[in-house]
Amino acid sequence: FDQVSPPGGGLSAHTRAAMTLSADALIVPCCIVGILFACYQFTLIRQVKVGDGSMAGKDSLEAQETPEGRIVGIYIRIMEGAMTFLREEYTICAVFCVFFGLTIMGLVSWGTHSTKQGVATAVAFWIGASTSMLCGFLGMMIATYS
Repeated sequence: FDQVSPPGGGLSAHTRAAMTLSADALIVPCCIVGILFACYQFTLIRQVKVGDGSMAGKDSLEAQETPEGRIVGIYIRIMEGAMTFLREEYTICAVFCVFFGLTIMGLVSWGTHSTKQGVATAVAFWIGASTSMLCGFLGMMIATYS
């Protein structure tokens, strides 16, 4: 009753490699399709025009009498605020990701005695962080264009 399974749950190295390849073959294309679909939706929403495109509402938001006239000015302010927020947030995130990725690389390299494994882990972290930031950007743009 005290049997311990071998590493990998008793699966051969070939079987584990095949399972990993199968998972990658499913996950990576789904991610690419999702990002492409989000970009497509973004381009559709971006084609919708708000107002006449002039900057008239920006300077005299309070002076405009009709609610329809104020919408353009409010929209411009929301868009500028969202872009400023994302620029500041991503600056902080980028600095954090660089240092944390280097920390991950150092710890994994030290723990596994393999620089290759450390670099691969850090690169995976940076790719994940970049795609997360891209999705956040697309989400913010879609939300503000809506």
